[in-house]
Amino acid sequence: MDLESERLERSQLESLSTAELIRHALAETRLLVRAEVLHAKKELRDELKAARTAGILIGAGAVLALTSLAVLFVALGLALPLGAALGVLLVGVVLLAVAGGMLFMGTKRLPKKPLAHTQERLKLDYQLTRETLQ
Repeated sequence: MDLESERLERSQLESLSTAELIRHALAETRLLVRAEVLHAKKELRDELKAARTAGILIGAGAVLALTSLAVLFVALGLALPLGAALGVLLVGVVLLAVAGGMLFMGTKRLPKKPLAHTQERLKLDYQLTRETLQ
């Protein structure tokens, strides 16, 4: 459906009967609902992609953090006689730093406000509808 072909000028609207006006309003409403659903679907797909990436980073970071904690505990155990433990301790610290970075990046990529654009468009549509009907 072509958006421009559905729009009528004010003079044309004033000459229409009540039934025709209602028919036109319903057609405009159907068009608006279809557009909003399409926008919401696209926005949801984009947010799901971001959430998937964030989930992968958070999961990998959590696994790496647990692994690095295990390495740090091994290093702590080996540190008593002090010798080879220094290398194991260094690896554990580096792994823990990498895990922290991955967890940080993953939490930053999580969507903060779901479907923000759709919510804003719906609020604007609601306000415009109220102004038009008053």
